[in-house]
Amino acid sequence: MKVKYETERLVIREWEEKDYMGLYEFASDVEITKFLHYNTYSNAQEAKARISKIIDSYKLNPLINNFAVVLKLNNKVIGDINISSYKPQAGGSVHIGYTINKNYQGNGYATEAVKGVFQYIKKNKIAKRIIATHDVKNVKSGNVLKRAGMIFEGIARKAGENNLHSRYDVANYSILDEEIKI
Repeated sequence: MKVKYETERLVIREWEEKDYMGLYEFASDVEITKFLHYNTYSNAQEAKARISKIIDSYKLNPLINNFAVVLKLNNKVIGDINISSYKPQAGGSVHIGYTINKNYQGNGYATEAVKGVFQYIKKNKIAKRIIATHDVKNVKSGNVLKRAGMIFEGIARKAGENNLHSRYDVANYSILDEEIKI
C-alpha cells in the first residue's frame, strides 16, 4: 500500500485489489454516477476490473492517477480522488476530480481530500495550476470546490457529457500554486 498523503481523518493511497467493494458501493449508486463519465456498475466484477486497470497504470505514472479515499477511523474506502489531464507546459496544469460515497457526504470529507490533494500536488511540484469542473446541477460539488479555496472561473455551455450521453453545462474552477497553503 502506497500512501500518497494523509489529512486529519483520511488516508489517500493507491488502490488495492481488496478495495473493490468500497468502490462498488459508490460506483453502483445511480445518484452518484449520474454526474460521472463512467456507467453505473451493475456488479462487483466491474469494480474489480477497474481497480486492476488502475493498479497497472501506477507503473506508468505513480504521481498522477486515481487514488482511494480511506477513513483513518476504520480503514473504510469511502471514495476516490484523481489527478488527470497533465499538461507540462509553463509549470504544468492538472485536472482533479473526486467521488464520495453518499453515505459519507456532508461530513467534510470531500473538502478535506481536495485540500489535501492541493498540498500533495504542490509538495511534489506536479503543477502550478489545478483545475476542477462539475455539472452545474451538481451544486454540492461546487460547494466543495469553493470551501477548498478554488476560484469560480465561469460556465462552459454544454461542454460536458455524462454517462447518460447527455450534454451539460460545466462549471469551471481553479487554484494556483501560490494560493495553496502548506
